[in-house]
Amino acid sequence: MLESLNISFLTRRPFAALVVGFVYTIIGYLVASFFFEAFVSIPMLFLSTLLIIPSLMKLLSIEEKRERKYGLKHFFLMHKDVTEIYLFLFLGVFLGYLLLGMLIPQGPFQNVFAYQLDYLAEKQSFDAETLQKFFQEPFQPSFQHLLGLLETDLEVAIVFFLLSFFYGAGAVFLLILNASIFASFLAAVIRYLAKDLSMSFIILSFFSIHVIPEVLGFLLAAIAGGVVSKAMLHEEFMSTPFRNVLRDAAILLIIACCLIIIGNALEVYVTPKLFQAYF
Repeated sequence: MLESLNISFLTRRPFAALVVGFVYTIIGYLVASFFFEAFVSIPMLFLSTLLIIPSLMKLLSIEEKRERKYGLKHFFLMHKDVTEIYLFLFLGVFLGYLLLGMLIPQGPFQNVFAYQLDYLAEKQSFDAETLQKFFQEPFQPSFQHLLGLLETDLEVAIVFFLLSFFYGAGAVFLLILNASIFASFLAAVIRYLAKDLSMSFIILSFFSIHVIPEVLGFLLAAIAGGVVSKAMLHEEFMSTPFRNVLRDAAILLIIACCLIIIGNALEVYVTPKLFQAYF
């Protein structure tokens, strides 16, 4: 049924994608809780992905048709709609997970965010002890730390591109996974630091300083991979429309890398200082 829905309204009202992402996340949680009560975390990710993919496949088809026709003409205007849709979709999923993280009691929280918390502990060395140590000892940013983040996030951007290239809108799973990881991290920080709602909003605003450019970089990489994938299927190899799509995709990837670099620099040199100065 979902694949037959008319999603053209999203190109006129990209903000509606936030509602779609939020609602599909809550539906994914409810269905996963009903069928997989013992372990909700991973089934919830897949269920939300299955709900969102049909709509994104149609959006990528619309975007590829624009690019093969116009090439670099009106570049930023042409990509504005689909970029906004991806961004608002990410924000909707993020807010859905964040709301669950704030409302669910501690026991179920560990179940719903089990995979995300394990990932943060294993890959980012993040746990309650690390969080406590961060606020007890001054954080000293270093260029090596920045290089480490860049290496990780640029690899993620490449994965976004490749998943979109081989699976069309398949990178939406990685989008939802990253949104859930960011939300679980933020929920854990809010649970540790926030004493009231206003403090929660302050934490969210500090966190968004570096997350927004990073996420935009990931989403542009996904869009680039998706439209090249569509061009490979529907255009003659190295024809003028095909070259238009490749040129656009290359520019999108360059912009994506620049945004990720900016986001990583903010994450190392700005966000930690704001947290330590305020809290």
